[in-house]
Amino acid sequence: MSDLDHLLYWRGISGEYLNYKGESVQVPLENRLRLLTTMGVDVSDPALVAKASFELDIGPWMQFFPPLQTYRLDPSGGFYINIAPEAEASELQWELVNQHGELVENGACILGDAPEIGNYIFKSLRYTRRLIRLELATPGYYQLKVTLVGDTKKNTTTPGESGSGILALAPKTVYQPQWLNKGDRPWGFIVQLYTLRSKADWGMGDLGDLKMLVEYAAKIGADLIGLNPLHALLPDVENYCSPYSPSDRRFISPLYIDLASIDDYQNAEALHMQPFIELRERALQSLREASEVDYTAVKNLKYRHFEEMFRTFCSIELSQDSKRYKRFKEFMHVCGAALKQFALYEAAKNRWEGCSFLADIPEDALAALPDSNSFTAVFTANQQAVLFHCYLQWLAHEQLEECQQTALHSGMKLGLVRDLAVGADGGGAEVLSNPQQFCCGASVGAPPDPLAEQGQNWGLPPMDPAYLRSTGFKHFIQILRENMSRCGALRIDHAMSLMRLWWCPPGKTADHGAYVYYPFEDMLALLCLESHLNTCSIIGEDLGVVPHEFREAITEAGIFTNRVFYFEKENYSYFKDPKNYDIHALAMVNNHDVPTLKSWWDGSDLALRDKLNIFEEGVDYQSMLEQRSRDKHEVFNFLAAQGLLPDSWYERNIEQAADKALVYALLVAVSRVSSRIFAIQLEDVLLMDEPVNVPGTYKEHPNWKRKLALELENIFNSQDNKKLFEQIAQQRMSI
Repeated sequence: MSDLDHLLYWRGISGEYLNYKGESVQVPLENRLRLLTTMGVDVSDPALVAKASFELDIGPWMQFFPPLQTYRLDPSGGFYINIAPEAEASELQWELVNQHGELVENGACILGDAPEIGNYIFKSLRYTRRLIRLELATPGYYQLKVTLVGDTKKNTTTPGESGSGILALAPKTVYQPQWLNKGDRPWGFIVQLYTLRSKADWGMGDLGDLKMLVEYAAKIGADLIGLNPLHALLPDVENYCSPYSPSDRRFISPLYIDLASIDDYQNAEALHMQPFIELRERALQSLREASEVDYTAVKNLKYRHFEEMFRTFCSIELSQDSKRYKRFKEFMHVCGAALKQFALYEAAKNRWEGCSFLADIPEDALAALPDSNSFTAVFTANQQAVLFHCYLQWLAHEQLEECQQTALHSGMKLGLVRDLAVGADGGGAEVLSNPQQFCCGASVGAPPDPLAEQGQNWGLPPMDPAYLRSTGFKHFIQILRENMSRCGALRIDHAMSLMRLWWCPPGKTADHGAYVYYPFEDMLALLCLESHLNTCSIIGEDLGVVPHEFREAITEAGIFTNRVFYFEKENYSYFKDPKNYDIHALAMVNNHDVPTLKSWWDGSDLALRDKLNIFEEGVDYQSMLEQRSRDKHEVFNFLAAQGLLPDSWYERNIEQAADKALVYALLVAVSRVSSRIFAIQLEDVLLMDEPVNVPGTYKEHPNWKRKLALELENIFNSQDNKKLFEQIAQQRMSI
């Protein structure tokens, strides 16, 4: 292999892939070279290519071990160490220290006597990789320290080289909750939090509404509330409100804070906000009545109150060094530099009507985000503004924790199920504070398929797998840890990103891209470890074209897969019997990317796509209607086989609009799935047909804004809905 071939291999840029038809597709070399360029390699200079190849191919063999190595719990497992031929006669002394600084295991051995598990010949020298077995059996992160203390052949004991790194000992599976052993079949609701309405909301669903939903759901026997990603959004939230294109996946959007339940809000209202109460109530009335979220108006209203709340917090809690203030300080300590970096970004970029926490933040302050040496000076100069945004994160995290604790205390088996987006926007805090971690010239997407002949470009810069490995996976671990907190399970959107991502090159359509592979075994091991450390189950969204080896690996790791009724068919024609669904899975009727049941049955989703002219080339409205008609006939057969076709539909034809009887019957029928977890959307309960998101659109449709048709109080006090929920609960218990 040439230096270029070696470099393409070690950078993970694949030269072929299987398309949606199962056919092998060769990726042109020029496509791969474009991606190599976005990774920072000057492909026109052979010397630089050779240098980059050496660093990834040969360089690791000349180091004891990488910054972090993983191994799964195994009696024959341990850590490995790379050695040169002259070190084989050396004695190795090693020790493992846990995160509390305690020595947990140590030992010594002659390196040449340790089992060889790999080798590499370079310039006639044979480097070997040796396995040092361990007795360690407690999952966690350990500091590994090694020292070569002499040469047994020469009978010397002079201290030689030493090294250190992190050893991540991971279980073979992700966390498996106790209810799995009991054969339980939990069920619940999947919601987009901002769509929730209540009699006291502030124009969009927030964590107060979530707590209310948890309480209602627990009373009817539901065990989970699945959420959209709660990630912090870009400052221009009106135009960039997609929860799947966030500013930072490590933090929560402050727009989800429930102000009225916070002491600082009550105190601020008494001290400062009296003149604004009447204006606020008029604004709230208008925001509540709107069918779509007005993000700008909600933001202006909430942040105006946030400012007064923070001033009140400082004057009361900070001045008294109260318990609440100590909790805030502890939160900042746990979050560390990442929180301060995010807060500085917010202070520099985030604006709202009447903003007073921006004046002292220069635009060039963002340059200090990744530079810890200069950050201190910038932080000190703008401390009040930065602390304000830290304060908002603290409030959001405390309220999310309260929602999860409410769920658990109410008897829910899972409680909250959070969602992790596949990436973050290139102009957001996460990328700008970690510029070396991302390849900002490229974008994550998908290869061509029947619905997108030129592929898909999602506009999110991918993480650099080589840099990820060289930094001990710190950013990946931090993202997992933050999103596994305060919930019972985490859904990973596009879970295949653990193995590979389709990279789109700059200035070209997505079909000019290629798959880039990631260190899957290490990332899967870290996912298993963090899952256990956070007692958090994992759901991997594995819809679409997925390699067999990926599904096999996540199944062995105990990760719940994802199944959607619309796509679960036998022989591509009739709908699968519920008892034949994958067992270790989250099953649902639909999700945010596909139509509601009523929209699907009535065909309004197809009419909308035709109106927006977003059918791909070769796909026409009429042919899609014909296929939908065939599917609707199969739904009749599906319901009849389950004994649930409503009496009122025996004499009807498929062209009639869906009604409550039909939709509810389908929800009950699908709830019989053998899958361990089942969830429905409230939109189906309400017979809504307006989509919350139309894939393939941006400005063409107001995505991520549509609210639910009714307030939570009305949804859960409806006798028809109560009967439906009772039927679903009974079906789940009878499986």
